[in-house]
Amino acid sequence: MPGGDLVMRAVRALRGKAAPQPAVRVLRDEHAAVRDKQLLRGRNALITGAGRNIGRSIALEMAEQGANIYFTDLDGAAVASLEGELRAAGVRTHGYLSDASKTDDVGGLCAALAADAVLVDVLVNNAALHRVGGLETLDLTEARTIFETNVFGPLQLTQIVVKRLVAARRPGVVLFISSVHERATGGMLAYSASKAAVAMIVRELALELAPHRIRVNSIVPGAVSTNERDELSPFPGSPLHGSRIHPSYIGRAAVYLASDYFSQFTTGSTVTVDAGLLARPQHC
Repeated sequence: MPGGDLVMRAVRALRGKAAPQPAVRVLRDEHAAVRDKQLLRGRNALITGAGRNIGRSIALEMAEQGANIYFTDLDGAAVASLEGELRAAGVRTHGYLSDASKTDDVGGLCAALAADAVLVDVLVNNAALHRVGGLETLDLTEARTIFETNVFGPLQLTQIVVKRLVAARRPGVVLFISSVHERATGGMLAYSASKAAVAMIVRELALELAPHRIRVNSIVPGAVSTNERDELSPFPGSPLHGSRIHPSYIGRAAVYLASDYFSQFTTGSTVTVDAGLLARPQHC
């Protein structure tokens, strides 16, 4: 073929010359630069139910990435302890005693933040009430409290935070911490139903708020906890590692979804951190 001679001459001309740097080298250099900076520097994160376990880990992981941390919990001692840890990390922080199930508490929390001129641009709806029980033992008063804590309180808080962001014409991030029980049955009727509601809320809000550059996503954890020595206990229901999950991995997933570097184009999505639990034919 006539073109074949041209190709061969071009190949011979390139022999002995240094090959260009592969694109992957550039990507690695960029990733190294990202590791050296804080992905959430200057962001104001509000995390509900942050006194322990998942909420606490989200607060610490986001603080490590430069976010100012504002948080709530029902336990005054836990609030004071986390405030101390966060101040030691060098970020601005304030903890509030607040109950996500109480309309007045949610309103008071937002009023306090506004009075301190804090514009929340990363909201993490983490606080939740968990109860085991099916229809036979269902207490409707308790079921309503579960929905107030897991659904209506977060919706109220999200509405207020988003309204301020839209008025300021600022982009933002809303995260909901859900559960494998939004899809997996497990003898927790009211709790599972509340988390299934959260799954649809995420999809609805993602579409509604996209024009305002506000991203809405969720994290679906599996069995997450450690013992008093920060060790993982066995959990046969988890195909991967056969243990419970360290809460820091939920915190890192939250950083991923809150960071524009990683998730600028991610909304209406779910990050599942369950050690393969939902892949099993029978869920726990």
